[in-house]
Amino acid sequence: MDQDHIKVKLWLEDVIQEDSIPQYEINSKTMSILTQLAERNKRINSDTEIVAEDMRQKAVEYDLEAQRMQKVLDYLGLSLSSLSQSGDHSIKILSDIALLLGLKDCTSSSLLLGIINQSRTLNKVLDDRAEESSIYSKLISKTKSALVQANSLQRTFESLEEQHTLHKPVLEKRSHETEFFHNKAKQYHKIVREAEEYQKSLRLESSIFHENLVKKSEDVNYLKEKSKPLKDKLEIYQDLPPDLSLAKVKVEEAKLQLARLEEQLSSNINMLHS
Repeated sequence: MDQDHIKVKLWLEDVIQEDSIPQYEINSKTMSILTQLAERNKRINSDTEIVAEDMRQKAVEYDLEAQRMQKVLDYLGLSLSSLSQSGDHSIKILSDIALLLGLKDCTSSSLLLGIINQSRTLNKVLDDRAEESSIYSKLISKTKSALVQANSLQRTFESLEEQHTLHKPVLEKRSHETEFFHNKAKQYHKIVREAEEYQKSLRLESSIFHENLVKKSEDVNYLKEKSKPLKDKLEIYQDLPPDLSLAKVKVEEAKLQLARLEEQLSSNINMLHS
């Protein structure tokens, strides 16, 4: 049997008769609870014994003081029966005040000290109540402010809920559209990759690409604009008299130059269509 079990058993035998001790399970939890109860009970018993001893001592002191006061009254020829009703009432009031103030005796100095201590206690209580009242007022103010903020937040939340309800169909539609466009973008990327791969597999010349075709078209337009004044000049030469040898030479030169330009123009046009 361990030390704690012995202490608990002795305590139970002291508090309860040995034959009346109930059965209890011996384990760590039960022993811990019973040990704490035993120690607490011993402390309470010790404190109670101290208070009881103090009360016994005070009773002896009060008895001795009563005997002394009785001797004084007997010496003065006074007794409780000889006191007037007002005197008896005053003594009772004085006794009640002494008990209320916790005085050992009813001397003037004890009464004065008791009243001073009681006044200090009263002032402290009043100060504490004033401080508590100030704290209470601050808490009330903060509570009101918090309620105002809570109501404002509630209204804001309700407004946001209404807006969410109103905009929910639009948001869902945009979400579906975004998903649709995203899928379409994937499809287009796939088509572009497939087209690029197909283009690589065909080994097409770069001359048929859009940029080159645009450039060649610009060249054709440039040649057309350049050949236009030559055509006008040729028409002027054709109006000259046929017997002029110089006119024939100029005309032939213009025809040759125009033929070269038309040949280059035809070549560029064929390349555009090829």
